[in-house]
Amino acid sequence: MKIKFLFISIITLFTFIFTACDNEVNNIGGSLVNDNLEIDIDSTFVVEGKSIENLRIQSRTVTQLLGSISSKEYGTFSSEYITQFMCANKIDTVGVSAEDIDSLIVVLNIPKGDIVGDSLIPMGLEIYPLTKQLPSPIYSDFNPEGYYDASKKLSSQIYKCNVAGENDTVKAYESRYVYAKLPVEIGRELFRKYKQNPELYSNPEDFTNVFPGIFVKNSYGSGRVMRITQTSMRMYYSKHTKTTADKDTVISNVGYYFATKPEVVTDNLIDYTMSESLKKKIDNGDNIIVAPAGRDLEITFPALDVVKAYRERAGKVAVLNALTFKIPVNAIENDYEIAPPTNIMMILSKDKDNFFIENKLADGVTSFVAEYNSKTGYYEFTGLRNYMLDLLKKDEIKPEDYTFVITPVSLVTTQEASTSYYYYSTQEKVNAVVPYISSPAMAELDLKNSKITLTFSRQVTKK
Repeated sequence: MKIKFLFISIITLFTFIFTACDNEVNNIGGSLVNDNLEIDIDSTFVVEGKSIENLRIQSRTVTQLLGSISSKEYGTFSSEYITQFMCANKIDTVGVSAEDIDSLIVVLNIPKGDIVGDSLIPMGLEIYPLTKQLPSPIYSDFNPEGYYDASKKLSSQIYKCNVAGENDTVKAYESRYVYAKLPVEIGRELFRKYKQNPELYSNPEDFTNVFPGIFVKNSYGSGRVMRITQTSMRMYYSKHTKTTADKDTVISNVGYYFATKPEVVTDNLIDYTMSESLKKKIDNGDNIIVAPAGRDLEITFPALDVVKAYRERAGKVAVLNALTFKIPVNAIENDYEIAPPTNIMMILSKDKDNFFIENKLADGVTSFVAEYNSKTGYYEFTGLRNYMLDLLKKDEIKPEDYTFVITPVSLVTTQEASTSYYYYSTQEKVNAVVPYISSPAMAELDLKNSKITLTFSRQVTKK
């Protein structure tokens, strides 16, 4: 489809064109100074692709998945995890001895609603101690043998993930919690070692020599996968102190001293077997993505055709306004309401591995992020203009310049405040783009009905 809007007044578009020209690289497009302009839109391009395996993802997030499900439409998925801990720089020792440590509890924090499956199903977990520091980078197919002691089970717990029967206060909490009690002697030993040498607790690497971490395993049941945003250890203890009347007293305290943080190594050990129905779709040529570990999509972006169309029709003086890529999404029906991933990234195939290793952000030239719009059923990449400008500067466009991988990702964001004399506002800032871990996800990307739209303004001769 080609749409042309001819002979638009230079006054109408002056501000728009001036802005576009000012952003050009190497004066591509130049300044449009004649009396008449033409806006040209082309969306006749075709994208080809194929579903490719992505069974090994790098851990770049503190999010942990625990549980297992089996779906005839999705497949069989299970996840356990291993994690180290960040320790607080200061532990309360005034009026406290090792014998005053009452208990040490592992707490799993699950945001309300962040589960796939049935929250009422009883399931089991076991916790084992790690024996040495985990490697980095670390991947979802990591074998923990040799890194934990299978003969020393620290805890075993049957749990649910709901607040049925709880009071209204608990039901209103934004998170659900799973608790597992560790041997009290671990807490006491952590306390003793801190008193002996507090410096060992000052950074994560040194602390792993004191306490390497834990391995949280599935032990019982299936039908639920939980997204855990933080695993922590709470130390409950008695503190000997005095009242305001200078009388001896003992009070109960809890220390929130140990927790997972971005500075420590955490890894989800994922096991996924694709369903026969998904395999059949892929064998029939459907472009399927599956996450957290399953399938990506490799596409051939029609860069040569886009550049050719621009050069043939742009003329001597033109401004590239925009290049967008819109992909319809077909959600795949299933028993667990497994949905398309919230975000996907399109990145040059040759750059994918290093992108995550080096903690890069999408740059709008070699990598782009799109969000799933559940109302329209589309992913849309809107910022491909700089990619196009980069192509136009090349003497030769090679396959490595237009072979992309589309992979599910999660965005790590923070809210940044902006203030002025008149108003206060916040803006979301993306701090990291990491492999998608949030929950099982899948979708079919309808490349046959996708649309690449090239828009540019060009000078036309006044007749």
